[in-house]
Amino acid sequence: MFSFGKKPGPQIGIDINSSTLSVLQLEKTKAEVKVSRFASMMAPPDIVREGLLAEPEACGQALKELLDSAGFPAKGPRPEANLCVPGQAVVIRLMPVPKGMPGDELGEVVRQEAINNLPFPIDEANLDWTRVPGTVRVDPDGVEREDILIAAMQRMVAEGYWKMVEAAGITLGRLEISSLSIIRSLAVAGTIGADSGLSLLVNIRQEATDITLVNKTVPLFTRSVLFGVDSVVETMARGMGMTMEETLDLLPQIKLIGAPTVDPRMSQAAQYAHPICADLAAELGRSLDFYMSQVGLVSVDQVILCGSGTAIGEIDQFISNRLNLKTIIANPFQGLVYDSAQILEDRRAYHAALLGLVVPVDSLPENTVEINLNQSEPDFGGAEGDAPPERPTPWFVPALAGGGGLALLSLMVFLYFQFLVLPSKDKEMAELEAQISEGKQHSESMDKQKTEITALETRKKALETIINHGMPMTVLMKTIQENTPGGVSIVSIKVADGMATIDGICTDFSRPSHLAINLQGSNLFTRTDMNYVQRSEKHPETVNFEIGAMLGSGLESQRVDNPLATIAGAPSVNKQGKVLDFFATWCPPCQRMKPFIEQARQKYGEQIEFVTVDIDDPKNAQLVSRYNVKSVPNLFFLDPQGNLVTQLKGFGGTANEIYAACDKLKQVAAQTVTK
Repeated sequence: MFSFGKKPGPQIGIDINSSTLSVLQLEKTKAEVKVSRFASMMAPPDIVREGLLAEPEACGQALKELLDSAGFPAKGPRPEANLCVPGQAVVIRLMPVPKGMPGDELGEVVRQEAINNLPFPIDEANLDWTRVPGTVRVDPDGVEREDILIAAMQRMVAEGYWKMVEAAGITLGRLEISSLSIIRSLAVAGTIGADSGLSLLVNIRQEATDITLVNKTVPLFTRSVLFGVDSVVETMARGMGMTMEETLDLLPQIKLIGAPTVDPRMSQAAQYAHPICADLAAELGRSLDFYMSQVGLVSVDQVILCGSGTAIGEIDQFISNRLNLKTIIANPFQGLVYDSAQILEDRRAYHAALLGLVVPVDSLPENTVEINLNQSEPDFGGAEGDAPPERPTPWFVPALAGGGGLALLSLMVFLYFQFLVLPSKDKEMAELEAQISEGKQHSESMDKQKTEITALETRKKALETIINHGMPMTVLMKTIQENTPGGVSIVSIKVADGMATIDGICTDFSRPSHLAINLQGSNLFTRTDMNYVQRSEKHPETVNFEIGAMLGSGLESQRVDNPLATIAGAPSVNKQGKVLDFFATWCPPCQRMKPFIEQARQKYGEQIEFVTVDIDDPKNAQLVSRYNVKSVPNLFFLDPQGNLVTQLKGFGGTANEIYAACDKLKQVAAQTVTK
C-alpha cells in the first residue's frame, strides 16, 4: 500500500530557562556544518520555576514570537523541536547487567529496576534506557557485564512541554537530559573524545548546577546542586539594594581572585558572590570524593564549565585554584560556521546544551549516549528495538472452506456470549464496580483523616519545641513559616550549636529544594544544606526531608527585652495597625516610592498609622537594628499588638502592592478583634 505523508519539518533545538528563550537550527552541507538560524529573547516572568515550566501556554506564545523573529516561515511543515530537561527533574540510574542478555529479559529487568527505585509510580513516568558503550568488563566471578543507563521523570513534566509546543504551533521531538546533550556538543567540538580522559562537566544554569563526570564521552556520574546564577544575582541584589537586571550587568566585572578592586561597588559585589562560588567549588570537590569512595582513586584531567554561570568574572580561574585542576570554559561552536556578531564569543558556552540537541547524527562519535524522555509507553521488548521479521502468509485454496466454517462457528459463539452470557456478567460487573468505588471512597476518606491527624501531630511537636526553647524562636518560626511553600508540613525544628535542623513532609520532591532556597535568602540563615530527601516506604505518597540551616546574626538581632519599647514600634492606639517606612534621603527608589506611600496614607490613614523612619538618623539606630534593616526602601506592616504581618522590600513600581499589604493588615486586625 502506498502512503503519501507530509514533508517533515526542520529539526530545531530550543533552550528554556528563567531568563532567556533560545532557538537554533543547523544546516549540513558536504563541506561544512553551519548555524542557519539562531535567535534569543528575554523570557516572560515566572514561566520557569525551579528549572521546570510553570506557565506552558505563556511560554508557547513567547516561543512563537521567537520563531517568527528567527525567520521560520509561518506556512509549511511545522518545525520539530528538541528540548532539554534539567538534571534535577530526572531520576538517573546506572545499572550493570550481564553482557548479551536477551532483549525481552533485559527489558523486564529495566522495568523491575524502575519499579523498585523510582520515587513515583511507573505508570506516571516517562522512561527510557540504553546500553552504555565502552563499559564491558569482567567481574571477579568471571562474568562479562555492561552498564545500562536508565532515566525517568514524571509524566506531568512532559505534559507541560506538550502544552507549550502546541501553543507555539510546532511539534515535540526529543526530550533530552541537558548533561547528555552537552556531552554530544563538546564531542563534536573535540573538547572531549577518544583522546581525552576523565572530564568534570559543570553546567551552571540559572536555577541550579548539573555536575557530570565523563570518561571520554561516556557519563559515569551525575548530580545537581542548588547553586545557580540566580543564587548569586539574588544575593547581590538583596545586599546591594539593586534590581536583578542591574546585578546581571555586574557579573562579568566581578573579581573573584586577587586583590580587591578599588571600585567600592565591585568590591562589594565580589564579597557577595565569593561565598556562593566557594560553596559551588566545594560541591564539585564533594562530588569527586563521593565518586572515588565508590570506585577508588581516579585522576581528573580537566574541568569544563558551560551554561550562563560562565558569565561570572574569573569563575574558571577561581574553580581551578580551589580544586587544583585545569579548568576551561567550553566552546561548543568549535569547527562550526556561524555569525560571530549573532553568537557572541563570551556567550558561546551558554548554548552548549542547545547545540547538542541538533548536531548531525553522522557527526557524533560512536560512544555518545542518547536518552529520549518524550515517550509515555517505553519499549521493553528488545535491546535494540528491532521489529520481528515478517512471515509470509500461506495461501491455499483448501483453506477457504475451512476459513468459512471457522467464521460461521465464531459467529455462533459470538451471538451466544453477546445475548446470553454477557448481560448477566455486565450486571455482576456493575455491582462489583459499585462496591469497589464505595470501598475506594471510604479508603480515601480514612487516608484524608489520617493525613490531617499527622499534620496536627507534627504541628504540635513543632510548637512544643519552639515553646520549650530559650532562643527567640518566635522570629525563627515566623521566618520559616513565611518561606515555606505550599504543600509542605514542618514536623520539627531543632536548634543546637548555631544550627537549625528542619524536618518535614510533602508530596513533591521539588518542594524541599524550594524551601531551602527561600531560607538561604533570609537574613536569619547564612547557609542551608539538604541533608536528605526520600519517599516514605510505608506511605509512598509522602516525601520526608531534612534541611540543615546555619543561623546567622540576624536571629540575635531580633532579641529585644521589650519589643514595644520604642515609640515607632509600639502598638497603634485606636488603629488597625502600623506601617514602618524605613527610607534614606540618598536612596532614589525611596524617592520614587514616596508618592505611592502618600497615596496609601490618604487612603488608609484613618485605619492605619504610617511612620517614616530615616535610617541615617542616630535616634532611629535602635529601631533599625531591631528590625535588621539592611536595604531600603523597606516597609514593615505591624498589627495593633506590634506583630509583623507582612513586609515589602524594594520598589515595586506602583501603589498596588502597598494597598494589598494594607488590606491584609486590616484583615488580620479584624480577625484579632473577632477572636
